[in-house]
Amino acid sequence: MSLTSFFPEQFDQLQGFFISATEVVRHLKIDPEMRPLLLKALAKMDDDAEFPHALTQVTQPFVEPVSYFEGLLETLPAPLDDKTSPLKAPARFTRNASSLAESLPDNVGSLVFVLNPDAVTDVPAYRKSIAYLAEHIRSDWVKFLVLDSRTEPLLEGIEREQSRIGVQTLHLSPEEIEQRVREDLQSPAALSAAERRQYKGLLAGFAFSKKDYNHAAELQRAWASEAQQEGQHGDAASAYYNLGNTLLAKGDWSEATAAFCTACELCVDHRMNGLAPFVYANLGVSLHRQSQFAQAFAALKVARDMFKAQNHRAGEAFVVDTLAQMYALDGRNAEAEKSWRYCLTLYDGMTSSTFRDVRAAGRSEVIAKLEKLGVSAYQTSPQAPLDRAESSRR
Repeated sequence: MSLTSFFPEQFDQLQGFFISATEVVRHLKIDPEMRPLLLKALAKMDDDAEFPHALTQVTQPFVEPVSYFEGLLETLPAPLDDKTSPLKAPARFTRNASSLAESLPDNVGSLVFVLNPDAVTDVPAYRKSIAYLAEHIRSDWVKFLVLDSRTEPLLEGIEREQSRIGVQTLHLSPEEIEQRVREDLQSPAALSAAERRQYKGLLAGFAFSKKDYNHAAELQRAWASEAQQEGQHGDAASAYYNLGNTLLAKGDWSEATAAFCTACELCVDHRMNGLAPFVYANLGVSLHRQSQFAQAFAALKVARDMFKAQNHRAGEAFVVDTLAQMYALDGRNAEAEKSWRYCLTLYDGMTSSTFRDVRAAGRSEVIAKLEKLGVSAYQTSPQAPLDRAESSRR
């Protein structure tokens, strides 16, 4: 079965659920990395003037049922009763949502609530609340799409407990994806030029993960060549960057350098500032492997300056970490230590809660490297190692 048909098939299933006369709740199992893609696709559907349904996403945490249903009540445009109603919040919500859906014009489809709680602190109560929705909604035009972890689902088996709950799993294993990609590439007429390039990149990724570097490089060269011929400079830069990484893994330092240089030229010529610093950093690695430390240092400095201009502290830390690893490989432990200590300074400067996980993971890795070096990790360094000049001595 084609990969290109997988997502349309999944959304066809959702469209069927939206108009189902028997199913109120759809338990959708999905991997974390797929959730943003799904939510973006649903938002795009909701923006389509021809899409008849009304989607409402609810992300509030589930602590206990009453407060959760009170939050659901607040999503309704105008509850038909007021807060003095003797009914409790769960009953008020199911009654008001049902009445609202039945009062909508004929050209409006279902009232769909996408339940994607930020956290669930009482799983048994959450399960009972979802089952309550399925049991007490009295309109065929009210639906609940409930997002859940595919690997550790909170609602596992709930569809077997309530006949008005269905289940759907949005997932393809890597093996299934690879097989579908191969099948699609055997029928090139079914793919656009962009899709052919994308699929070759995917297959190259699978080959790389299996350490079949020759096949990965072959696919990436084809990807890069096609992208350049079609004037798709961003795609070509990505292809050469990936090719360089494959050749690095293979140990072909000179060819890797050539691939990274081509990617750098494309990034500079076409102002691809997001990709460029990563390319320069890995160019530095390939040059270092050829005992060209001064040139490697210069490439890392360009990468660091680009990240710094973008206020990208995590990227800056990545570059300094790369430099420290070069020093360590060359036996220059004192310089490696200073560089890793400066890395800690950069991570400590990431105070936003948005980057909490990145900061924690980065600090943990650097501390482990310092401990492996045999030094204490408690002292940081304010000195930026890439602010000075570097000789070619080893």
